[in-house]
Amino acid sequence: MRNIYTAELDAITHRVLKMGTRLEQAIDQTSQVLENIDAAGAQRLIDGDDDFDTMERSIEQHCLNLVAMQAPVASDWRRIASVMRMISDLERIADHCSDISEYVLKLAAQPRVPQPEGLSAMLTRVREMLRATVSAYVELDVEAAKKIVHQDDAQDDAFEHMVGTLCELMQKEPQNITQYVDYLMIAKYLERMSDHTTNLAEWIAYIANGILLD
Repeated sequence: MRNIYTAELDAITHRVLKMGTRLEQAIDQTSQVLENIDAAGAQRLIDGDDDFDTMERSIEQHCLNLVAMQAPVASDWRRIASVMRMISDLERIADHCSDISEYVLKLAAQPRVPQPEGLSAMLTRVREMLRATVSAYVELDVEAAKKIVHQDDAQDDAFEHMVGTLCELMQKEPQNITQYVDYLMIAKYLERMSDHTTNLAEWIAYIANGILLD
């Protein structure tokens, strides 16, 4: 019975990794549609968001079934409970890819303005944080998780700088305020994506040693 139980835990881990890898691809696609203001690509991302909802519900049900059929020991319960929180954060990051795509559709319907300096770097940071998180989850690497958490401060600073940059652009180019407001919302979603990635890193540390990172 323990062998079956362990195999089920491993299956859940594999499904979380698959969800994380699929999300990496979605973030890459988000970067491309944002860079090119690609309305068709943005619509594909929006249409594909339901896939992440399905993955979240399926993994959650798998976890609940395992708890119902077995009596998890403390470390296993910690792992299952953490996974249920992690898939929620993964799904929220996917939602924000869709949210950004909605703003790409709005930008595509308006006169083009240059992408604000620093926005691409914010998206790159999100992508790198998520990739590092997926790797840390495989190894349950607490030190790697700590580094991911610390990167969130840099993203917060980048967002604050972006706010200032966009406010200046709105003053200089009032005719383009609508587009710059759209970019401000995109930057906010990128900042929120980093927050959710930080949450993932904190749950990895909790699985490993039972302690949430500060």
